[in-house]
Amino acid sequence: MIMLELMKEHYKTLISVPFLTMNCTLALIETIQRYYSFNKREEVGLVSELFLAPVRSTKMIPLDCWDILVNGLKHNKRIAVYKKDPVIARIASNMEPGCRLSLITSRFVGPNEEDLCLSLDGHPDLCISFSNMESKERIFGIRYKEVENDKREYLRIGDEADEWMSKILGIPVTVLHVPETKLSGEPNYPIYVTNSCPAPVPPVHIISISTLEEMNEKSGKNVEMERLRPNIVVKNSESGAEGFWKVIRIGDQLELEQTFMNPRCGVINVLDGKMNTGVYDAIYRHGPFRDTRNRPCFGSYWKVLRPGKVHVGDKIVLLKSVEKNISAPPYMDESYVIG
Repeated sequence: MIMLELMKEHYKTLISVPFLTMNCTLALIETIQRYYSFNKREEVGLVSELFLAPVRSTKMIPLDCWDILVNGLKHNKRIAVYKKDPVIARIASNMEPGCRLSLITSRFVGPNEEDLCLSLDGHPDLCISFSNMESKERIFGIRYKEVENDKREYLRIGDEADEWMSKILGIPVTVLHVPETKLSGEPNYPIYVTNSCPAPVPPVHIISISTLEEMNEKSGKNVEMERLRPNIVVKNSESGAEGFWKVIRIGDQLELEQTFMNPRCGVINVLDGKMNTGVYDAIYRHGPFRDTRNRPCFGSYWKVLRPGKVHVGDKIVLLKSVEKNISAPPYMDESYVIG
């Protein structure tokens, strides 16, 4: 009798137990399937080209191989040009006179890639040594628009570099170096999150040839890869597939994790000192992805999980992907605000 009474009181619970067990079993099966589906070991492309930009907004250096350290590509985006008005502030490279930076070429000299030589027709070369940067004058605080002070540390390269660059741009500027302790992808202006702390951009920028070719076909334009300023160019991959890669291995050691797609700005309109506003328009109308603020994205940013040397021709192996039934690839979090 007692048993019957208990069953009457709890019959709904007893009935639900088999269904709960079945749901838990299905969830476990789905989790296992997801693990084996999205933790992969498949070749998805090859490194077609490799580029480095020691000085921001100048011509990129094509490479055959290069070291990618924990903080990013060695010497990548370590030097930037700032105007004095009268405080130090970021110079806009997508308008005059900043667009003249895209005329400057650079090359490494010496056995250890520690000396950089900048060149421009009609001007003597400027040589910068990375080996003695720690002895340079320290600068704290770079102004950018309404953000009055970026409190990160910069190193002033010196009077010779300031004078050389000021003559080319036609305005008083200073040339600063970002120490190697920071990510090589950090912008030369602060990106702030909701707590007002600077947020670094991951250091490696990747774009695939097939994605660019498809956009060019749709737009009727011929946007050059050079405008998009990638570090690693991928070939033999499906168009847009890189947006769904999460973790990849390049070569024998290097492992990267995608953090977000690259929301493009007006700098892609500039090449060889000339402006072409149709480039941004082509990406806006025909680019593969948008971020959460509806900005056109092209290329993706990656952080370094395991450092290593990358070579042109290296295989790219997909270790982990994101689901292809989601509405969009991983983007920069909505809390990010770019000034």
